[in-house]
Amino acid sequence: MPLTLSPTQQKLFERSLQNIENVASLFSEAQTLFPDFEPDITGIKHQLQSPFSIFICGEFNAGKSSLLNQLGENAIAPVGILPTTKEIESYNPEGFGGLVFIDSPGTNSIINQHQELTENYLKQADIILFLTSIERPLSKSEQDFLTIVDKTWARKVIVAVNKIDLATSEEIEQVTNYIAEGLSDIFTETPPIFPISSHTGDGMDKLKNFLLAFLAEKERMKLKLQGPHNSLLFYLDQLVDKNKIIQEQLQAEKAIFDRSLRRITERLEEYKMLFGIFQGNIEDLFRNLTYSVYKVVDNRITFFTVAKKRITNEDDALEEKLAIAIKEVQLDNNLQDIFKEATSTFIRYRDRIIRETTEDIAATITVEKDQLTIPILENDAVDVKTMSENIKAAADKGLNNCGRLGMFAVVSGFGGQIIFTAASLDASAFALAVIFGILSFNALPRQNQKVKEQLEATFLELKQNYTNTLWKALATELNECLAKVMEVIKPQQEELENKIKLAVSIDESIASKKLEINNMLKELEQLS
Repeated sequence: MPLTLSPTQQKLFERSLQNIENVASLFSEAQTLFPDFEPDITGIKHQLQSPFSIFICGEFNAGKSSLLNQLGENAIAPVGILPTTKEIESYNPEGFGGLVFIDSPGTNSIINQHQELTENYLKQADIILFLTSIERPLSKSEQDFLTIVDKTWARKVIVAVNKIDLATSEEIEQVTNYIAEGLSDIFTETPPIFPISSHTGDGMDKLKNFLLAFLAEKERMKLKLQGPHNSLLFYLDQLVDKNKIIQEQLQAEKAIFDRSLRRITERLEEYKMLFGIFQGNIEDLFRNLTYSVYKVVDNRITFFTVAKKRITNEDDALEEKLAIAIKEVQLDNNLQDIFKEATSTFIRYRDRIIRETTEDIAATITVEKDQLTIPILENDAVDVKTMSENIKAAADKGLNNCGRLGMFAVVSGFGGQIIFTAASLDASAFALAVIFGILSFNALPRQNQKVKEQLEATFLELKQNYTNTLWKALATELNECLAKVMEVIKPQQEELENKIKLAVSIDESIASKKLEINNMLKELEQLS
């Protein structure tokens, strides 16, 4: 930047460089959320560190090259200050104190690349010299272009109306007034207008003298520093818009995740309520069993003990009555039906949870087919061995006051010896063994009430253990399925939360950077 800087101006220049670096760092951080957002920070730095440049632009064939020839007293040649292409050329004519003029191919060129190049170099210019013509003054496309200059890059603009040699003085005045009125609709402060002829040179001295007077050293310094900051504000505003959109998307996705997790909880609560029905069915079943056995106990005939060798028909009659009572309750079949229905209902609820969750997260993330493959739970997939061991252990514990039955309970029944093992769910046989186990220690009729109390306590514990073991088996299976779902959801949810935090942080950083830049622009406005 070949300007003579005072200590104060040097500090402003260094602060400008620092502001660019700070914003560049923010943009780098934002790449995580916006990988396609690539502001031209290099171009902004180039503008700040390059000689003061005036960008000559206008529509195709407006006379820009002729204007450059009129401005230069000697032959004009490229100086290489900016990348030189066959479309964009830069010159430093004599008599302008090192000012660089940049020529462009035209804002309405039929070649799309020309339009893009013009706008790309526009943002690196310090001031705009816009050229229209007396033939087509301030066309719609020219107005659109100038709107971009003012609203997007906030550059100072000087307007030249070319080809006045083709019009009368009255026509020139009318066109100039028309252009001034159009410019006032675009700019807050109407740019200066200079009627010229790049063919005859009319009006060129007035334009040249204005440029030299207007672009004195201090004014150049102000414009040189304002340009990069206005460009930074433009990019920051773009980031604000992008960040607003992404935050809305992220919050919408978070709402889906939250709803999905909330719905999982709701489905679990619903299933727990339904399981209460199965629990009630088990309670009814054991209540019926208790009632049937009570009738046998109340009507039993006196005998000595079933623990001894049976020598009376009364013993066999009691055993037969008890077996019939248990058989009538159909304990085994009814328990199996309850287990099947509970398991079937569980499968439906589990699959519903998985289906709803998959549909939810599919709206926010891509779910591979094997990510939520749920193992099939058959109706008989309850761990029989574990359930039996738990029930047997509980029964033993409940019979401490009348002696332990041991691992095997053996009685004589219709089919001969009935054995309950840890691998069996023969509830009827076990219930029969429990009853005889109790009766063997309470054979006398006067002990009926005590027998019933012991039976009630034992059946209560049996019922509770059947219920708890069934629930535990299903809950374990469900938890394993939900754990698999969470393996998919949790990382995505954490990433989502991190992105939301980053977006909020970016908002805060944008506000801080914009405040610093606006304060800088206020200082530059007061620069004298």
